[in-house]
Amino acid sequence: MNALARRLAPQPIYNPWIISAGQDLIWFQGSVLAGVALLVFFAVAPPLAPGGAAQPALLAVLLWGILFDGTHVVGTYARSYLAPDARARDGLPGPWSWLLLAVGPAVALVDALVGGGLFRHFLLGAVLWAYWHLVRQHWGFVALYRRRGQDAVPSRLDEAVLWVGCLYPFMRFSLGAGYAAAGLPQLLPFWALPAARVVLDVAFATCATALVAVWVLRGGLARPGPKHLFLAVVIAFHLAVFAVLNDLLAITATLTIFHNLQYHRIVWQHEAGKGRKPLGGLGPYLVAGLGLGLAWYLPRVLGAHLAGPGLLGNVLLGLGWGVAFHHYLVDGRIWKMRKRPAVAAALDVRP
Repeated sequence: MNALARRLAPQPIYNPWIISAGQDLIWFQGSVLAGVALLVFFAVAPPLAPGGAAQPALLAVLLWGILFDGTHVVGTYARSYLAPDARARDGLPGPWSWLLLAVGPAVALVDALVGGGLFRHFLLGAVLWAYWHLVRQHWGFVALYRRRGQDAVPSRLDEAVLWVGCLYPFMRFSLGAGYAAAGLPQLLPFWALPAARVVLDVAFATCATALVAVWVLRGGLARPGPKHLFLAVVIAFHLAVFAVLNDLLAITATLTIFHNLQYHRIVWQHEAGKGRKPLGGLGPYLVAGLGLGLAWYLPRVLGAHLAGPGLLGNVLLGLGWGVAFHHYLVDGRIWKMRKRPAVAAALDVRP
């Protein structure tokens, strides 16, 4: 009787979307259009150069930081430190984590005293952490789609597809003129870069072909859905951005605005699952976000640009990266669904 009852009971409707088809296509896949708009803008705008503040590219980066990047960090804090329930703060790092704000300025001071290019290596570490964080955030959405779709493909295969597709353009950029112009440490001698690019291209083509073949054989395309669309959008966008842009600051803004919009929506979805709105509503949320954006990005972008190379510019850059570091650390802890079932339960609530 129990088996018969189970067969006759209404079965849950299969819904592979995180929120709904309309919401996902607007916020999680469609938000790439904001990145495409920035990509086109930076492609046609005069390149960023030392000098005054009235440069279209500099103003675009500044507006991105204030309107989108700063507000999305407030989303992190609204959903953790500033949330009304104690469980939302589970896993947060201790007060020591705020010392991350001082790491960059401290490195800048030591570099000014002893030299040796120490701050350049700090910037390289910052860029690597930022890119790792960005791709990991995309993986979080892939994991949600896998969970919604009850995906039978091994998660490691999906993860490998995402990372190979996103690491290749970044690594190729590191072997080009744009990376050198950013002032980051060059890991290979200049004479070896053309050959290194060829080796990387061949390795990527071989690895990608083999990986996709294994992925397909293991059922990677057996049930095409939003997960596949998301992977295709993310990888294609990363390839396009690094193929078109050479300036690291423009690349950062273009890639990250895609993530910023996704992040705002997932924070609101999480809070809605708990029956509330971040910071109590859209007005306080935006005011706090714009306030942080101004306090963070005016010195980080405009101040550092006007200060130019030297101690003051490096201190401002280092302080700006410290805010980002703290965000990366907190964000990497608060969304772990396996360790925190309450997070998964909140995201499972459908509108």
